[in-house]
Amino acid sequence: MKVAVLNDLFVTKDVLEGSFKKVFQNTGIDFEYVYLEDTWPVTPVQKTNEISEFVGDEEQTAKIVEDVDIIITHTAPISEMVVSGAKNLKLVGAARGGPVNINWDACTKRGVPVLYAPGRNSGAVAEFTIGLMLSVSRNIARSHTSLMRDKRWRGDLYTLNEVGKELNSSVVGLLGFGAIGRKVAHISKAFGAQVLVYDPYVPEQDILQSGCKPSTVQDILTQCDYISLHMRETDETRGMIGEKEISKMKKTAYIINTARGGLIDHDALYSALKTHRIAGAALDIFEAEPPSPNSLLFELDNVTATTHLGGASVQAAEIGASVLSQGVYEYIVEKKVPKYCINKDFEKFATNG
Repeated sequence: MKVAVLNDLFVTKDVLEGSFKKVFQNTGIDFEYVYLEDTWPVTPVQKTNEISEFVGDEEQTAKIVEDVDIIITHTAPISEMVVSGAKNLKLVGAARGGPVNINWDACTKRGVPVLYAPGRNSGAVAEFTIGLMLSVSRNIARSHTSLMRDKRWRGDLYTLNEVGKELNSSVVGLLGFGAIGRKVAHISKAFGAQVLVYDPYVPEQDILQSGCKPSTVQDILTQCDYISLHMRETDETRGMIGEKEISKMKKTAYIINTARGGLIDHDALYSALKTHRIAGAALDIFEAEPPSPNSLLFELDNVTATTHLGGASVQAAEIGASVLSQGVYEYIVEKKVPKYCINKDFEKFATNG
Protein backbone atom coordinates (compact mmCIF):
# COMPACT_ATOMS: atom_id res chain seq x y z
CA MET A 1 0.00 0.00 0.00
CA LYS A 2 1.43 3.37 -1.02
CA VAL A 3 1.26 6.43 1.24
CA ALA A 4 1.91 10.05 0.31
CA VAL A 5 3.37 12.01 3.23
CA LEU A 6 2.71 15.65 2.37
CA ASN A 7 4.21 17.54 5.27
CA ASP A 8 5.16 21.13 6.00
CA LEU A 9 7.53 22.91 8.37
CA PHE A 10 5.23 22.53 11.40
CA VAL A 11 3.78 19.04 11.00
CA THR A 12 7.08 17.74 9.71
CA LYS A 13 7.91 14.54 7.85
CA ASP A 14 9.28 12.96 11.02
CA VAL A 15 6.16 13.84 13.03
CA LEU A 16 3.65 12.78 10.37
CA GLU A 17 5.37 9.63 9.15
CA GLY A 18 6.60 8.71 12.62
CA SER A 19 3.11 8.75 14.07
CA PHE A 20 1.75 6.74 11.14
CA LYS A 21 4.43 4.07 11.47
CA LYS A 22 3.91 3.83 15.24
CA VAL A 23 0.19 3.16 14.85
CA PHE A 24 0.72 0.49 12.18
CA GLN A 25 3.88 -1.11 13.61
CA ASN A 26 2.29 -4.42 14.63
CA THR A 27 -0.17 -4.86 11.78
CA GLY A 28 2.10 -6.61 9.30
CA ILE A 29 1.02 -4.21 6.55
CA ASP A 30 3.80 -3.14 4.21
CA PHE A 31 3.75 0.51 3.21
CA GLU A 32 5.69 2.34 0.53
CA TYR A 33 6.14 6.07 1.10
CA VAL A 34 6.50 9.07 -1.19
CA TYR A 35 7.14 12.58 0.07
CA LEU A 36 6.48 16.21 -0.67
CA GLU A 37 7.09 19.15 1.65
CA ASP A 38 5.52 22.59 1.45
CA THR A 39 6.82 25.68 3.23
CA TRP A 40 3.96 26.61 5.56
CA PRO A 41 4.06 28.48 7.94
CA VAL A 42 6.94 30.46 6.44
CA THR A 43 4.79 30.87 3.32
CA PRO A 44 1.32 32.30 4.13
CA VAL A 45 -1.71 30.19 3.29
CA GLN A 46 -3.54 30.59 -0.02
CA LYS A 47 -7.20 30.39 -0.98
CA THR A 48 -9.14 29.59 -4.15
CA ASN A 49 -12.83 29.26 -4.87
CA GLU A 50 -12.43 25.56 -4.21
CA ILE A 51 -10.16 25.12 -1.18
CA SER A 52 -8.55 27.38 1.41
CA GLU A 53 -5.71 27.63 3.92
CA PHE A 54 -3.29 25.62 1.81
CA VAL A 55 0.30 26.01 0.67
CA GLY A 56 1.87 24.28 -2.31
CA ASP A 57 1.47 23.65 -6.01
CA GLU A 58 -1.54 21.59 -7.15
CA GLU A 59 0.20 20.15 -10.20
CA GLN A 60 3.23 19.06 -8.22
CA THR A 61 0.97 17.54 -5.57
CA ALA A 62 -1.10 15.73 -8.21
CA LYS A 63 2.02 14.20 -9.73
CA ILE A 64 3.22 12.86 -6.38
CA VAL A 65 -0.12 11.24 -5.45
CA GLU A 66 -1.17 9.85 -8.84
CA ASP A 67 -0.64 6.20 -7.79
CA VAL A 68 -0.96 6.34 -3.98
CA ASP A 69 -3.59 4.67 -1.84
CA ILE A 70 -3.45 7.06 1.13
CA ILE A 71 -2.70 10.77 1.49
CA ILE A 72 -1.72 12.15 4.90
CA THR A 73 -1.03 15.84 5.08
CA HIS A 74 -1.43 19.09 6.96
CA THR A 75 -1.58 21.99 4.51
CA ALA A 76 -1.07 20.54 1.01
CA PRO A 77 -3.66 21.50 -1.66
CA ILE A 78 -5.93 18.49 -2.17
CA SER A 79 -8.12 19.91 -4.90
CA GLU A 80 -10.47 18.15 -7.31
CA MET A 81 -7.64 17.98 -9.83
CA VAL A 82 -5.42 16.25 -7.27
CA VAL A 83 -8.17 13.84 -6.18
CA SER A 84 -9.31 12.95 -9.70
CA GLY A 85 -5.78 12.13 -10.79
CA ALA A 86 -5.08 9.80 -7.87
CA LYS A 87 -6.47 6.64 -9.48
CA ASN A 88 -5.82 4.31 -6.50
CA LEU A 89 -6.90 6.71 -3.77
CA LYS A 90 -8.68 5.11 -0.81
CA LEU A 91 -8.33 7.74 1.94
CA VAL A 92 -7.27 11.35 2.53
CA GLY A 93 -6.49 12.86 5.91
CA ALA A 94 -5.28 16.16 7.32
CA ALA A 95 -3.66 16.53 10.74
CA ARG A 96 -5.70 19.66 11.52
CA GLY A 97 -9.01 20.64 13.05
CA GLY A 98 -10.63 21.84 9.83
CA PRO A 99 -9.55 20.10 6.60
CA VAL A 100 -10.44 23.10 4.44
CA ASN A 101 -7.44 22.43 2.19
CA ILE A 102 -9.22 19.30 0.93
CA ASN A 103 -12.08 19.22 -1.57
CA TRP A 104 -14.53 17.06 0.42
CA ASP A 105 -17.07 16.84 -2.41
CA ALA A 106 -14.50 15.51 -4.86
CA CYS A 107 -13.45 12.88 -2.34
CA THR A 108 -17.03 11.92 -1.53
CA LYS A 109 -17.86 11.38 -5.20
CA ARG A 110 -14.92 8.97 -5.35
CA GLY A 111 -16.07 7.16 -2.19
CA VAL A 112 -12.97 8.42 -0.37
CA PRO A 113 -13.24 9.35 3.33
CA VAL A 114 -11.68 12.62 4.50
CA LEU A 115 -10.20 12.40 8.00
CA TYR A 116 -9.18 15.24 10.30
CA ALA A 117 -8.02 15.92 13.89
CA PRO A 118 -10.43 18.20 15.77
CA GLY A 119 -9.18 19.80 18.98
CA ARG A 120 -5.55 18.95 18.29
CA ASN A 121 -4.38 22.47 19.17
CA SER A 122 -7.03 23.34 21.77
CA GLY A 123 -4.53 23.29 24.63
CA ALA A 124 -2.05 25.41 22.71
CA VAL A 125 -4.64 28.03 21.73
CA ALA A 126 -6.16 28.16 25.22
CA GLU A 127 -2.79 28.80 26.86
CA PHE A 128 -1.92 31.37 24.20
CA THR A 129 -5.23 33.16 24.78
CA ILE A 130 -4.44 33.58 28.47
CA GLY A 131 -0.97 34.76 27.52
CA LEU A 132 -2.46 37.43 25.27
CA MET A 133 -4.79 38.57 28.04
CA LEU A 134 -1.86 39.07 30.39
CA SER A 135 0.37 40.60 27.74
CA VAL A 136 -2.07 43.26 26.58
CA SER A 137 -3.47 44.21 29.99
CA ARG A 138 -0.17 44.16 31.90
CA ASN A 139 1.77 45.91 29.11
CA ILE A 140 4.23 43.06 28.67
CA ALA A 141 4.59 43.44 24.90
CA ARG A 142 4.58 47.25 24.95
CA SER A 143 7.27 47.38 27.63
CA HIS A 144 9.43 44.77 25.91
CA THR A 145 9.27 46.52 22.53
CA SER A 146 10.08 49.92 24.02
CA LEU A 147 13.01 48.62 26.02
CA MET A 148 14.58 46.15 23.62
CA ARG A 149 13.90 47.88 20.31
CA ASP A 150 13.83 51.55 21.23
CA LYS A 151 15.99 51.37 24.42
CA ARG A 152 13.26 53.38 26.13
CA TRP A 153 12.39 52.82 29.79
CA ARG A 154 8.58 53.05 30.09
CA GLY A 155 8.03 54.07 33.68
CA ASP A 156 4.75 55.62 32.52
CA LEU A 157 3.34 52.12 32.06
CA TYR A 158 3.23 51.86 35.87
CA THR A 159 0.86 54.81 36.21
CA LEU A 160 -2.67 53.96 37.31
CA ASN A 161 -4.32 54.99 34.05
CA GLU A 162 -2.02 52.60 32.10
CA VAL A 163 -2.20 49.45 34.22
CA GLY A 164 -4.78 46.71 33.81
CA LYS A 165 -6.74 44.57 36.22
CA GLU A 166 -5.54 41.25 37.56
CA LEU A 167 -7.42 38.25 36.26
CA ASN A 168 -8.36 37.23 39.79
CA SER A 169 -10.68 40.23 40.06
CA SER A 170 -11.90 40.23 36.46
CA VAL A 171 -14.91 38.96 34.53
CA VAL A 172 -13.93 36.98 31.43
CA GLY A 173 -16.48 36.58 28.66
CA LEU A 174 -16.22 33.74 26.17
CA LEU A 175 -18.03 33.77 22.85
CA GLY A 176 -17.88 30.10 21.98
CA PHE A 177 -17.56 27.09 24.28
CA GLY A 178 -15.96 24.35 22.22
CA ALA A 179 -12.73 22.55 23.08
CA ILE A 180 -10.71 25.77 23.20
CA GLY A 181 -13.31 27.86 25.00
CA ARG A 182 -13.72 25.24 27.72
CA LYS A 183 -9.97 25.16 28.36
CA VAL A 184 -9.77 28.96 28.45
CA ALA A 185 -12.58 28.90 31.02
CA HIS A 186 -10.75 26.33 33.14
CA ILE A 187 -7.51 28.32 33.15
CA SER A 188 -9.31 31.63 33.76
CA LYS A 189 -11.11 30.15 36.74
CA ALA A 190 -7.79 28.90 38.11
CA PHE A 191 -6.65 32.54 38.12
CA GLY A 192 -9.79 33.40 40.08
CA ALA A 193 -11.78 35.06 37.31
CA GLN A 194 -15.55 34.86 36.92
CA VAL A 195 -16.42 33.42 33.51
CA LEU A 196 -19.49 34.23 31.42
CA VAL A 197 -20.22 32.08 28.36
CA TYR A 198 -22.32 32.50 25.24
CA ASP A 199 -22.72 29.54 22.91
CA PRO A 200 -26.17 28.81 21.46
CA TYR A 201 -25.12 25.26 20.55
CA VAL A 202 -24.08 24.21 24.07
CA PRO A 203 -26.70 23.29 26.71
CA GLU A 204 -26.78 25.69 29.65
CA GLN A 205 -26.29 22.74 31.99
CA ASP A 206 -22.90 21.98 30.42
CA ILE A 207 -21.81 25.57 30.99
CA LEU A 208 -23.02 25.52 34.60
CA GLN A 209 -21.23 22.23 35.26
CA SER A 210 -18.01 23.90 34.13
CA GLY A 211 -18.44 26.52 36.83
CA CYS A 212 -19.33 29.24 34.34
CA LYS A 213 -22.41 31.41 33.88
CA PRO A 214 -24.55 31.03 30.74
CA SER A 215 -24.99 34.52 29.32
CA THR A 216 -26.18 36.52 26.36
CA VAL A 217 -23.89 38.41 24.00
CA GLN A 218 -25.33 41.61 25.49
CA ASP A 219 -24.33 40.55 29.02
CA ILE A 220 -20.81 39.67 27.94
CA LEU A 221 -20.33 42.95 26.08
CA THR A 222 -21.51 45.10 28.96
CA GLN A 223 -20.14 43.20 31.96
CA CYS A 224 -16.80 41.67 30.98
CA ASP A 225 -13.27 42.95 31.41
CA TYR A 226 -11.96 40.53 28.79
CA ILE A 227 -13.97 39.29 25.81
CA SER A 228 -12.40 36.33 24.06
CA LEU A 229 -13.63 34.91 20.74
CA HIS A 230 -13.73 31.15 20.18
CA MET A 231 -16.27 30.61 17.38
CA ARG A 232 -15.87 29.34 13.86
CA GLU A 233 -16.35 31.88 11.08
CA THR A 234 -19.69 31.19 9.41
CA ASP A 235 -22.39 33.27 7.75
CA GLU A 236 -23.94 33.52 11.19
CA THR A 237 -20.84 34.68 13.06
CA ARG A 238 -19.03 36.75 10.41
CA GLY A 239 -18.74 40.36 11.61
CA MET A 240 -20.43 39.54 14.93
CA ILE A 241 -18.26 42.14 16.67
CA GLY A 242 -18.85 45.48 14.98
CA GLU A 243 -19.27 49.13 15.89
CA LYS A 244 -22.59 48.54 17.71
CA GLU A 245 -21.19 45.71 19.81
CA ILE A 246 -17.96 47.53 20.66
CA SER A 247 -19.93 50.59 21.77
CA LYS A 248 -21.49 48.48 24.54
CA MET A 249 -18.16 47.36 26.02
CA LYS A 250 -16.56 48.84 29.09
CA LYS A 251 -14.01 51.52 28.38
CA THR A 252 -11.54 49.43 30.41
CA ALA A 253 -12.27 46.20 28.51
CA TYR A 254 -10.01 44.19 26.22
CA ILE A 255 -10.99 42.06 23.26
CA ILE A 256 -8.99 38.92 22.48
CA ASN A 257 -9.21 37.07 19.15
CA THR A 258 -7.46 33.78 18.53
CA ALA A 259 -10.29 32.37 16.39
CA ARG A 260 -10.81 33.89 12.92
CA GLY A 261 -10.34 37.42 11.63
CA GLY A 262 -13.75 37.56 9.97
CA LEU A 263 -15.52 37.52 13.35
CA ILE A 264 -14.59 41.19 13.82
CA ASP A 265 -15.24 44.32 11.80
CA HIS A 266 -11.65 45.48 11.91
CA ASP A 267 -12.36 49.02 10.77
CA ALA A 268 -14.73 49.44 13.70
CA LEU A 269 -12.26 47.81 16.10
CA TYR A 270 -9.30 49.92 14.99
CA SER A 271 -11.38 53.09 15.25
CA ALA A 272 -12.41 52.19 18.79
CA LEU A 273 -8.82 51.44 19.76
CA LYS A 274 -7.48 54.64 18.25
CA THR A 275 -9.99 56.75 20.18
CA HIS A 276 -9.50 54.60 23.31
CA ARG A 277 -13.17 53.67 23.34
CA ILE A 278 -11.88 50.38 24.81
CA ALA A 279 -8.62 49.74 26.62
CA GLY A 280 -7.02 47.45 24.09
CA ALA A 281 -7.02 44.30 21.99
CA ALA A 282 -4.87 41.24 21.56
CA LEU A 283 -5.04 39.75 18.08
CA ASP A 284 -3.51 36.57 16.70
CA ILE A 285 -5.55 36.72 13.47
CA PHE A 286 -6.51 39.55 11.15
CA GLU A 287 -8.73 40.67 8.28
CA ALA A 288 -5.97 39.50 5.94
CA GLU A 289 -2.82 37.54 6.70
CA PRO A 290 -0.39 39.08 6.69
CA PRO A 291 -2.13 42.44 7.24
CA SER A 292 -1.68 45.06 4.55
CA PRO A 293 1.29 47.38 5.22
CA ASN A 294 -1.29 50.17 5.10
CA SER A 295 -3.48 48.61 7.78
CA LEU A 296 -4.58 50.94 10.58
CA LEU A 297 -3.34 48.23 12.93
CA PHE A 298 0.19 49.58 12.69
CA GLU A 299 -0.86 53.00 13.95
CA LEU A 300 -2.10 51.62 17.28
CA ASP A 301 -0.21 51.45 20.56
CA ASN A 302 -2.85 49.59 22.58
CA VAL A 303 -2.73 46.33 20.61
CA THR A 304 -0.71 43.19 21.21
CA ALA A 305 -0.45 41.44 17.85
CA THR A 306 1.05 38.07 16.96
CA THR A 307 1.45 36.25 13.67
CA HIS A 308 -1.22 33.50 13.98
CA LEU A 309 0.83 31.60 16.56
CA GLY A 310 -1.98 30.43 18.84
CA GLY A 311 -1.91 26.81 17.74
CA ALA A 312 1.87 26.56 17.56
CA SER A 313 3.17 24.01 20.04
CA VAL A 314 5.07 20.75 19.83
CA GLN A 315 2.07 18.95 21.29
CA ALA A 316 -0.34 20.39 18.72
CA ALA A 317 1.73 18.99 15.85
CA GLU A 318 2.13 15.61 17.53
CA ILE A 319 -1.52 15.30 18.58
CA GLY A 320 -2.75 16.18 15.09
CA ALA A 321 -0.55 13.51 13.50
CA SER A 322 -1.51 10.95 16.14
CA VAL A 323 -5.27 11.51 15.84
CA LEU A 324 -5.07 11.33 12.05
CA SER A 325 -2.98 8.14 12.09
CA GLN A 326 -5.43 6.49 14.47
CA GLY A 327 -8.26 7.37 12.10
CA VAL A 328 -6.43 5.77 9.18
CA TYR A 329 -5.93 2.66 11.34
CA GLU A 330 -9.65 2.49 12.11
CA TYR A 331 -10.47 2.55 8.40
CA ILE A 332 -7.72 0.31 7.02
CA VAL A 333 -7.40 -2.27 9.80
CA GLU A 334 -10.68 -2.16 11.72
CA LYS A 335 -12.74 -1.66 8.55
CA LYS A 336 -15.00 0.99 10.10
CA VAL A 337 -15.83 4.61 9.46
CA PRO A 338 -13.35 6.61 11.56
CA LYS A 339 -14.62 8.74 14.40
CA TYR A 340 -13.23 11.90 12.84
CA CYS A 341 -14.43 11.62 9.25
CA ILE A 342 -15.77 14.87 7.79
CA ASN A 343 -17.74 13.25 4.94
CA LYS A 344 -19.43 10.21 6.44
CA ASP A 345 -21.70 10.03 3.40
CA PHE A 346 -18.72 8.81 1.33
CA GLU A 347 -19.98 5.26 1.84
CA LYS A 348 -22.91 5.93 -0.50
CA PHE A 349 -20.41 6.29 -3.34
CA ALA A 350 -17.73 3.86 -2.20
CA THR A 351 -18.78 1.02 -4.49
CA ASN A 352 -18.87 3.34 -7.50
CA GLY A 353 -15.11 3.90 -7.46
